[in-house]
Amino acid sequence: MATRTAWVLNLDADLELAHGEGYTPSASVARNVAAFAERLRSSLVAADDVVIDGTERDGAARGLAGRAFCPTPRAIAMLVRAGAEPEPHPSFDVLRRVSSRAFAASLGQTMPKAAFVSNLDEAREILRGDPTPGTGWRIKRAYGMSGRFHRVVDRAPRDEDVAFLPKWIDEAGAQIEPNVRIIREYALHGFIANGDVKLGALTEQRTDATGAWIATNRVRSAPREIAEAIAREAEHAARALSNAGYFGPFNVDAFEWDGGFRARSEVNARYSMGFAAGMGRM
Repeated sequence: MATRTAWVLNLDADLELAHGEGYTPSASVARNVAAFAERLRSSLVAADDVVIDGTERDGAARGLAGRAFCPTPRAIAMLVRAGAEPEPHPSFDVLRRVSSRAFAASLGQTMPKAAFVSNLDEAREILRGDPTPGTGWRIKRAYGMSGRFHRVVDRAPRDEDVAFLPKWIDEAGAQIEPNVRIIREYALHGFIANGDVKLGALTEQRTDATGAWIATNRVRSAPREIAEAIAREAEHAARALSNAGYFGPFNVDAFEWDGGFRARSEVNARYSMGFAAGMGRM
């Protein structure tokens, strides 16, 4: 029988990862997180689990196992205050390191002309180039999820088009890659425990025009070469995560685009919206 669990659905974890210790969400962020978290109750949270949002009395989840969407210090503190016992989780230093897009880039770029940059001159040099096979450039903040903190700019953008870039680079760097038209998105979820890796079923996810999650379902059929390529990337990512000191849930995203296939577009060291679809309840 599965253990009844108290969840913290801290979907603003990317903001805490970027900020570091001492993060507190703004009122607008808190409202947005609460609204989106409602959509996760049926996909990630079991029917008899409870969700902790910080408004309950101290000890309200006493005796329950504690689980966070991403085990940041704020999420763990919320579980402890509610009386839940947090599941084992990596340190915040490890979590920040493996959650940055710099970590995913260190595994090797999987899109032509893509690069993770930590220098403004290098970024400008890339943006002056030809983004083909894309129609322009997609710039991603080092920390982000569900399509947040992506900016798409035309080829050879003007300074005012990338006025945000110095801040992003100073903060933790940025990923720059050609912007292509995505036609099918995949995710393969897994769990790392004691150095062992368990992978789930291949899933397909639907997102909106901004990249925000809508739904995840198991893949009924996919070309064998695509499924095998994603599995190889998931194994590669899992080894690197484990070597970096990370353990727990993770997934790799992949996609088909109108000019090819990308076997790893993101590495997410946390639970994800489609985790239960790929792995079942844990």
